[in-house]
Amino acid sequence: MEFVKLGNGGKFHSAIYHKLLHSIVHSTESVGSVTDFLASKYFKYIDVRYFTYISMEKLARSLEGKGISDDKTGSADENSESHSRASIELSLRKSYYILSKIPSMEDNNEKSEHEMWSGSGSSSEEGNLKEASKKSKTKVKMPKAEKSNNNALSAAIISKKMKSKFTKAWITFLRLPLPVDIYKEVLVTLHRAVIPFLSNPIMLCDFLTRSYDIGGVVSVMALSSLFILMTQHGLEYPNFYEKLYALLVPSIFMAKHRAKFFELLDSCLRSPLLPAYLAAAFVKKLSRLSILVPPSGALVIMALIHNLLRRHPSINCLLHREDGNETHNDDSKAEKEIVDAATVANISSIKPGIDHFDDEESNPVKSNAMRSSLWEIDTLRHHYCPPVSRFVLSLENDLTVRAKTTEINVKDFCSGSYATIFGEEIRRRVKQVPLAFYKTTPTSLFSDSDFAGWTFICDKTEENSNGNKEKNFACLSEENGHISAKRQRIECS
Repeated sequence: MEFVKLGNGGKFHSAIYHKLLHSIVHSTESVGSVTDFLASKYFKYIDVRYFTYISMEKLARSLEGKGISDDKTGSADENSESHSRASIELSLRKSYYILSKIPSMEDNNEKSEHEMWSGSGSSSEEGNLKEASKKSKTKVKMPKAEKSNNNALSAAIISKKMKSKFTKAWITFLRLPLPVDIYKEVLVTLHRAVIPFLSNPIMLCDFLTRSYDIGGVVSVMALSSLFILMTQHGLEYPNFYEKLYALLVPSIFMAKHRAKFFELLDSCLRSPLLPAYLAAAFVKKLSRLSILVPPSGALVIMALIHNLLRRHPSINCLLHREDGNETHNDDSKAEKEIVDAATVANISSIKPGIDHFDDEESNPVKSNAMRSSLWEIDTLRHHYCPPVSRFVLSLENDLTVRAKTTEINVKDFCSGSYATIFGEEIRRRVKQVPLAFYKTTPTSLFSDSDFAGWTFICDKTEENSNGNKEKNFACLSEENGHISAKRQRIECS
């Protein structure tokens, strides 16, 4: 790095530095220690990071061209072809490792001046910035306010150029055929490590939409970044809710990143402009999944359904509310209305219990959710897990009155499992503890009420036979007593 610093007349020697990075990326041996040393000692300098982004963009373009040329030529030797693919994959891993080790611009925003590795600047662009700042110092002395404005202007220009090089390096890298593990790792960290520092985040729309269309875990990982582009940068994605609806499968409740997915799902369905048929489709799909997933997943679903019913009062018609007085009045009215036999025949011909919801339909518009009802909620009232059955009771409140209800924080239920549910139950204070207390001493192991409708005749016959045996035994004992007494009198005489 000393040659890089002083090899070009005191300026940053970008050619030597590019050869260094080229050797690191294309090396067949492990160079992790060299990369770590470079990141810990030199990546804190802004000019080193600036030329690192330039070199990484060039290396990514060369790897992209190399992959295209290999596909076109189609080498006959399978061993050489597999070797070239392995070398490209290794280079991609090293490229990502270098890019991920470069600190972001926010780490230096608090500093008034950007620290440089080379004393007099770097390339023509950086040199112009420094020369402009020097000329402003050699000219007429300016007031302090103007000097601070010039310093802020130079920092803004440097930040703008760094963002430009950062964007080109990452966009070029994301065009490459990344390995699966690197691809997933990029998707996980993209929304916090890359998007905030891009000059134009919309440039990631192609990469994210392709990832979102793959489905499964990859779509879940891409959802966070895609949601940021839609809400903060005005990206329009027409099939977003259709793809989101397709992700609602039982396996999603076992995924590694399910907590983040459920938080984003709640955020995506928060808009009051969401159509009623779309909100109803998501509510019905979630309620159907609630009878298929573990108790922790059912708790998350109940929280999501509670929030959706509260935000969209127009879909509260899906709920079934049964009141004893209302049902009694309805039954009396029905008895009065049913008079002639024709009406009775028509009513008996109706088939109750038909659910028009199509669970296998991937398009929420065609799922017929508005013609259905949330009968699954009534099923969960009898769930074997007490927290689930207690949570269902919150849906019996009138959720249309927003002043009397509050939204549930879905984050509190996203990371649930059997262990967390069990821990909450053993920490729960029980007001009335059931005790094995009997007012009278039990005479048998089971009471007669435990066997309602059963008669045990065999027991009575056995008792009778046992009684007869006891009577016979008593008679024999008495006879033996008389015989023994008679023998004693005879012997005495």
